[in-house]
Amino acid sequence: MPVTQIIGTIHVLVNQSKVPSQYLNNPAPMIKDLFESNKKIRVLLADDEESFLGVVAAVLELTNRFQVYACNAGDEAVEELKRSEYDVIILDYRMPGMSGLNVLQWMHEQKLEVPTIILTGAGSENIAVEAMKLGAYDYVRKDHFDREHFPLLVHSVYERFLFKKERERQESTSRELEKQLHSLESLKNSLAAMTRIAESTLQRISLLSREGERLLEHTRFETRDGIGQLFKDIRNECDSFSSARNAIAELSVTLAERIAALSDARNLEASPPSGSASTEDSRAKI
Repeated sequence: MPVTQIIGTIHVLVNQSKVPSQYLNNPAPMIKDLFESNKKIRVLLADDEESFLGVVAAVLELTNRFQVYACNAGDEAVEELKRSEYDVIILDYRMPGMSGLNVLQWMHEQKLEVPTIILTGAGSENIAVEAMKLGAYDYVRKDHFDREHFPLLVHSVYERFLFKKERERQESTSRELEKQLHSLESLKNSLAAMTRIAESTLQRISLLSREGERLLEHTRFETRDGIGQLFKDIRNECDSFSSARNAIAELSVTLAERIAALSDARNLEASPPSGSASTEDSRAKI
């Protein structure tokens, strides 16, 4: 493969290693939205008990932090989840038709990740355990319903979900950055080896060329022209090779900058989201 083609290939590899800007400028977009925006948390509430349904919806909406869609049955909740996206789901475990557990099971089968709170009755601890196994984030006994605490619980569940997703995103990004760093380090080592080989080869060719030109003075006249042209071609090739060596050196500098940028991005991903309020501070905003 010609040297110029090799350098072109390396250029492509280096350019592909650029750090995505979102990793540097906005390391935790979901968490930032939670604390800094006025976006209301969309809640899907399903309970066949009309009076309790109304109380829960009112308690949440009075905080001005939640937008509640209420329905009376599990199958209605499923249809609504097919149509719209929600931030938190609150399900009564006992409803006609599809129960809250049935809805959770459907969500599990559909791989639908939405933080869910189950409403249970007295003595329903086994139901709560089953719900948690299906992915519910928390449960509330109706006879222990606390109007002041419940909005904090819903907000906390949503917050935990966002932090979980953010942690997964960071881990995925870190793995990708590690792969890129490993590839770039290997490429950097290869470039260093190519530079050493190129330098050594140039020195040997230059030495041989000088020795050959010196010997050319003692060569018979009729063969000088052909040999002279040969040495001229060698010098031209040396100039091209020297240019290639310089290009490799420039690529090495660019590569070092890419590696430093990726290392910074990896460290940034590993640090806590900047500007995030504490859990207690966020609850105080409700």
